[in-house]
Amino acid sequence: MKLSIALVASLAGVGAFVPPRAASLVRPIISTTSLNQFGTLGFDTNNLYSREEVETMRTQNEIIGYLSETQRPNTALRPDLGTTVLISGFDPTDSSSIEILDFLNSEDSPHFPFTKIIAHVEDVAVARKRLIGRNARYTGLLDKLTFSECASSSSPIPTADQLAGVSSWVAHVGSGDVARVAEIADAAEGAESVKNVAILVSGATGLGGDALRDVEGMLKGKATTFAYTLLVVPEWNDEPEALCAFGIVNVDDVEGSPFGVGESFSREESLRIITECLAIDKAAGKCVVASAAKDTNSLEYMLIHGMREIGFKRIEEIEYMVTVGAKGYNDMIAAEKTETAWEKVPDETEEEKAAKARTKEEQILLNRQKRKEAEKQEELKAMATEWAKREYLRKHLKRHIPIKEEEFIEVIWDRAMFEADLKYRTMQGQAVSESEERKKFKENQERKKAEAYKMEQERWKQMQIDELEPKEAKGIRLGR
Repeated sequence: MKLSIALVASLAGVGAFVPPRAASLVRPIISTTSLNQFGTLGFDTNNLYSREEVETMRTQNEIIGYLSETQRPNTALRPDLGTTVLISGFDPTDSSSIEILDFLNSEDSPHFPFTKIIAHVEDVAVARKRLIGRNARYTGLLDKLTFSECASSSSPIPTADQLAGVSSWVAHVGSGDVARVAEIADAAEGAESVKNVAILVSGATGLGGDALRDVEGMLKGKATTFAYTLLVVPEWNDEPEALCAFGIVNVDDVEGSPFGVGESFSREESLRIITECLAIDKAAGKCVVASAAKDTNSLEYMLIHGMREIGFKRIEEIEYMVTVGAKGYNDMIAAEKTETAWEKVPDETEEEKAAKARTKEEQILLNRQKRKEAEKQEELKAMATEWAKREYLRKHLKRHIPIKEEEFIEVIWDRAMFEADLKYRTMQGQAVSESEERKKFKENQERKKAEAYKMEQERWKQMQIDELEPKEAKGIRLGR
C-alpha cells in the first residue's frame, strides 16, 4: 500500500510540470549533468560572465562594501554663506540661467539660506522676460529674485557698489576664458561683504595643466578675505544631471590637456556641482576639473555608482568626489597595503571567502532596505502633513479653531500618520482592511488616552501643596 502511494505521488509531481494533453507522452529522462551546474535559472551559468566582467563585479562589490562600512559624518557647511547670493556670467536666453536659479532656490537644498538672489545681467528687461515665469511664482523665486545690470557689455563683472551686501557669489566664465577669473577675484577682494565665491569655467577644452595651475596660484595669492572654489569643465551638453557618472581631479594632478577632442560635460551636472561646492566647507580653496566617466570599468564610474546604490545624497556624493575622488581612494588602498605588507595574512579558505561574500551581500541588502525604509518614512511624513493640513482647513472652515496649524498638526499627528499609512499601502496594492484597522486604531488611541489620564491623576496625587502654589506666593499665609 505504501509503495503504491509513493508511486502515485511521484507521478503527480512529474505531471505538475507537464501540460495535461502531453501527460501520456512523458518519458523518463536520464541525464548526467550536475544539477548545480544549472542552478535555479534553468541553464548553464558557469560561463555566463567573462573573466573581465567577473573582475569588474568583484571590484564594484569591494567599493560598495568599503563605502558602506565607511562612517559618513554630516556634510560640514560653510558658516558664512549669508542670505544674499549673486549670479553672474549667465545668459538669460540660455537654459543655464533658469537651472542655476532652480538649484539655489530648491526646496531639496535646505543648506542654502538665501532670501535674496541677484541676477547680474547685461539687459534687465530681457532677463525679467525670460526668468520670471509661472515656475518662479510657484516656487517662491519671485519673492527672492532681483536684478542688477552690467556697467558695460564688455565687462560682466559687478562693481563694488553692486556687490554691497552680497555674501555669496556664483560666477560663470564661458569659452575657457580664465583671464576673467582674475577680474572676479579682484572684485570679490574689493567687496567687504563677499565671503564665498564659486567660479565655473566651461568650454575649457583647450586649457592645459600649466594654465590651470597658474590660475590656482593666482587665486591663492589674491583671495585673502573670501573663500573660493574653481570648477573647470569642457563644452556643455544637454544631458540631465545624474545621468552619467563623473570624475573630479585637482588641477595639481592634471598632466597635459585634461579633456579629449570633442569631449563634453552635462551643463546641468556642472551647475549642480558648483552650487553644492558653494555650500560645502571642505570644498573651500579647491581648484578642480570635472569630466564625464562613461566607461563602466573606470574607478570613477564605480565610485559614483556605488554611492548612488548605497543612498548618498547629491551633496555627499559631490563632497566625496571633490575631497577624495578616485585618486584619494587609490592612495588609501595603497596605504593600507603598505601598512600591512610586513604581516603575512593567512590565505582564506573557500568557506571563509563564501561567508565574507555573503556578509557583504547582506550588508548591501541591509543598507538598501534601510534606504528604502527611510524613503518610505519621508513619503509617509509628507503625506501625513498634507492630510493634517487639509483636515485643519476643513475644520477651520466649519468653525474657528483656537490653535495654529502647526499645533493642530502636532495634536493629530498619530491620526495623520495612520491615514498616510493606509493611503500608502492602498497605492502600493497591498491588502488593507480599512474598517478593522480604523477600529483597532481607535481602541489604541482610547487606551493611550486612558493611560495618560491615569498617569496625570497619579502625578497630581503625589504633588505637594508647595508645588501647587506660585513661586512668588510662597511664604505668604492669609489669616495668620
